[in-house]
Amino acid sequence: MTYNSRLPAPLQPGDCIGIIAPAGQIHDTKPLEQGMAILQNMGFELRLPRNLWPGKGYLADSDANRALEFHRMWSDPEISALLALRGGFGSLRLLPFLNPEDIKKERKLLIGFSDITILHSAIHQTNDLITLHGPMLTTLSSISSDSLQHFYACLSGNWDKPLQNHQIEVLRDGPPVRGKLIGGNLSSLISILATAIDQDWSKKIVFLEDVGEPLYRLDRMFTQLWHSGKINQPAGIILGDFSINQEQDSLEKIRFHEEIWKRVLELTEAAGMPVWGNFPIGHGRNNLTMPHGADALMDSNAVRLSYPHRP
Repeated sequence: MTYNSRLPAPLQPGDCIGIIAPAGQIHDTKPLEQGMAILQNMGFELRLPRNLWPGKGYLADSDANRALEFHRMWSDPEISALLALRGGFGSLRLLPFLNPEDIKKERKLLIGFSDITILHSAIHQTNDLITLHGPMLTTLSSISSDSLQHFYACLSGNWDKPLQNHQIEVLRDGPPVRGKLIGGNLSSLISILATAIDQDWSKKIVFLEDVGEPLYRLDRMFTQLWHSGKINQPAGIILGDFSINQEQDSLEKIRFHEEIWKRVLELTEAAGMPVWGNFPIGHGRNNLTMPHGADALMDSNAVRLSYPHRP
């Protein structure tokens, strides 16, 4: 298979994955150790700092050091992919320290979600590279077996299999729509509005998720997207998990998400694009890896997301 400038080469057994910490620090090393074991059992080598990360308040290290770690691993010819340690907060503070010209020189997989949404957006704006919105090192041990299998398939280059899930809710149907698949964590995307890495949502398929946000804050963020003009621009919208926490009982979670869906449908009524809910992405057990920046087809009749024009 020939790989063009938008598509990094898939990983092979024995390839090295660099672990970066562009956001929060760790307090419990058990999920880290479990994630490392999972990746090693998949056949990958790992590269981590010898003394892990020193921590600086709620951050893994200083802004300059976290950016330096990213650039060192991004440019290292022995490293084939960069996987985020965890999310939290901090990626936004790296932007002044990132060198777009250095980023353009390499074609590597970047993997992560939550606060790592900001790095996906930055790399997409810098060189239109396809990245993987998916589990991080410290979440690998807590995701479902289906999510873990799909994660491995995506690392291996098989991210373009159609995604179908009987739990997906078609909130507003319509004819199939095509567009680049972009998005990620809602709070993170709100934080980059009007910045240099704010992406154009026009004719894109936008996927969104979040965690720990009460309904009024989610309402405010979606309403802000309406006032900014962005929420009526996409060709389609995919809504993932927005649970307050994983301890919400099932009925409470259903009602919570229905309120979110209702508000998004109200705000996008004029545009009338297809909207899906309950898509298996987010901070819970179901977190399917998504190729951020890939050309996608959103088919509401088949309830299927596919990638018909793989670069």
